Amino acid sequence: MNLKLKKKLKGDKIAPYLMIAPTLILLAIFALYPVVLSIVKSFFRWSGGFGGNGINQFVGFGNYLQLFKDPVFWQSWGNSLFFMVTGVVVNLIFPFLCGFMIFSVKNPKASYRWRVAFVVPMVVPSMVIFLLWQFIYDVDIGVINNIIRIFGGSGVDLLGSASSVKWAIRFMGFPWVGGTFLLVYIAGLGNIDNSVREAARIDGASRLRQLLFIDIPLLKPQFKMVFTLSVIGEIQDFVKIQTITGGGPGYYSYVPGLYMYKTAFDSGEYGLASAMGVLMMLVMLGFTYLSNFLFKTEAAD
Repeated sequence: MNLKLKKKLKGDKIAPYLMIAPTLILLAIFALYPVVLSIVKSFFRWSGGFGGNGINQFVGFGNYLQLFKDPVFWQSWGNSLFFMVTGVVVNLIFPFLCGFMIFSVKNPKASYRWRVAFVVPMVVPSMVIFLLWQFIYDVDIGVINNIIRIFGGSGVDLLGSASSVKWAIRFMGFPWVGGTFLLVYIAGLGNIDNSVREAARIDGASRLRQLLFIDIPLLKPQFKMVFTLSVIGEIQDFVKIQTITGGGPGYYSYVPGLYMYKTAFDSGEYGLASAMGVLMMLVMLGFTYLSNFLFKTEAAD
């Protein structure tokens, strides 16, 4: 083998790594480094500065101990648990039922139109939707309170009451059927071999029995993904709460993400906020493991 051929083969081996090197470098800088930094700084009383700027004092597990003694921190996790449980239930049921009905439409053109109708709202900015729901809940001019007054009732402050604020936030987005999860279920239903359904139909199985004993069991990967993404999304999401309630009334709609945001940017306690972020990451990893346990799929032979 001559020298020129050896150099060519060596270049062919190196070229792929050179092509992905920019992506790996950017991921290391903007994805991996912040995670490592937040873990390290969670053990410091840190005001966010670098070098000689600000406070940067090692406190060990002091930030974590402070969080465990903080009633607001525990209340925020209690609220987050409510949003996680209700969010998982909503995302596992409603988009699936809607996807099943759309998939069952026999006319391909009609099925396509229904899919487009439910996916179009995805192009609307989330902030617009949040502000629209804030208007719907408004005590003075909101749609809900105007309907109540038509029937002789008085205005209800759904976002200002401790007993109703979490349910009002959860009700946002009703009927909870648009977006990515709907497409995931439709794609999963489409990937099921029709010969399985044909065999069940020949054996006299009704469409309901096909749904319960064929479609749902074979959609375990989709349910697993929706479960995991729902949990992660509910833990991380605080934008809609910050937009329409600011965490109020009191701390009744606080969630860990919002508490972390306010601790860092309002109070300047970046070390304490980093500790919150690490705990949120551990909880998300735990729920990811739980989803793998709940939705076990048999390995292909």
